[in-house]
Amino acid sequence: MQEKSLTEGPIGRSLLGFALPVVLSMLAAQCYTIVDTMIVGLKLDANALAAVSNASTLLMCFLFLSGGMELGGNLLVAARKPVSTKEELTGVVYNLLFVDAVIGLVMLALGLAAFRPLLLFINTPEEIVAQALLYGSIYLIGLPFQMVYDLSRQILIGCGDSKTPLYLVLFTSALNIGLDLILVARLGVAGAALASALAQLTGCAGVLLWLRRSVLTSGFRRSMLKVSYMKEIGRLAPPNTLQQMSGAIVSVLKQSLPGGLGVAAIAGFSCASKVSTFLMIFVYGTAQALVTFIAQNAALGRTERIRVGIRAAYRILFVLTGGLVLLCVLLNRPILRLFSGDSQVVAYGSALLTFEAPSYLFAVVRHVQEARLRGRQKMLLCLVSSISTMAVNVAACMLLVPRAGYAGFYLATYISTAWSVALSVLLVRRAGA
Repeated sequence: MQEKSLTEGPIGRSLLGFALPVVLSMLAAQCYTIVDTMIVGLKLDANALAAVSNASTLLMCFLFLSGGMELGGNLLVAARKPVSTKEELTGVVYNLLFVDAVIGLVMLALGLAAFRPLLLFINTPEEIVAQALLYGSIYLIGLPFQMVYDLSRQILIGCGDSKTPLYLVLFTSALNIGLDLILVARLGVAGAALASALAQLTGCAGVLLWLRRSVLTSGFRRSMLKVSYMKEIGRLAPPNTLQQMSGAIVSVLKQSLPGGLGVAAIAGFSCASKVSTFLMIFVYGTAQALVTFIAQNAALGRTERIRVGIRAAYRILFVLTGGLVLLCVLLNRPILRLFSGDSQVVAYGSALLTFEAPSYLFAVVRHVQEARLRGRQKMLLCLVSSISTMAVNVAACMLLVPRAGYAGFYLATYISTAWSVALSVLLVRRAGA
């Protein structure tokens, strides 16, 4: 396993070298949903695109639950690795994988039972409910494999290996694209979901084999399941899960708002949101790398190294984000035409990207501050920062969209961004992180 030293050597260079594969991994992983949307939008019709968009929004609820386990697992492994034996680390990893697999099976059962009512809850037009339900049901079957796959990649990153997860994601993304091109034309939206499920199953098998070769010192035994490890998982994973789930709930509520504006508004909003999420991965990935950096150095008491790393992260992020803002403002229409040839869909998406993009610069501050809290395991304060920001955003959307129309979405973004910057800075100062 190629591990990147985050506790020794030049700080800026080591942080950037570790962050880059993390960012690229997240970008490649996002291709699962991006490629589905693009191929469905170009090969099928607006109804199919809107169906996949609404189903994907609901699936985020389950994927963000998985994301909570990923972030908690990454933080736990990063904090334990510098001070644990290989046998102790093996025990931690097996406990993480066991809990994650059980949660995945529970989510599969709940998702299959509740998907149709949830589609109706977010005002999915009747003419696309059947396609959205078909897409979501097939995708959910692959959910347990996807959860184990995603957690395993975060475990490797927590160990200091950010390159192997990148190679794995590049392979599964390429597989997903190839299967999409074959299956969507033959099976419609079902083919898009099946392509994702098969790619995730393949990735799950591959990453488990690699974990067994690189991190795990022995095979799994039931005696490895320990209450002490479960308590650590219970302390770190649920706050991250609540944070991720809150984001999913906000997305679901916001997705229901443009329903009254028609299918084009739903599709345009969804396409622009996917582009925004894809581009902001540069920020998310660097912030996640910073969490690992802080956790490993905090375990060894290297406070000054952490301070220098935070300053380096700010420099990296502001440069990257400035470029992303220009990209969104100047090239939003060509980007959105990759998703749909419908001029109304492109117009709705273009408006959202143009006016929301400058807020990315302010969002950098919040993500760095929350990374500081997570790296120091101040999970409750991080949860307060994240959930309150989402609550302000959705409240502003629900207040402004009925009055200002589509413009209410980006007006709400600036209100919640200003709130998030002020609150996150205040919480970091209070925590002394």
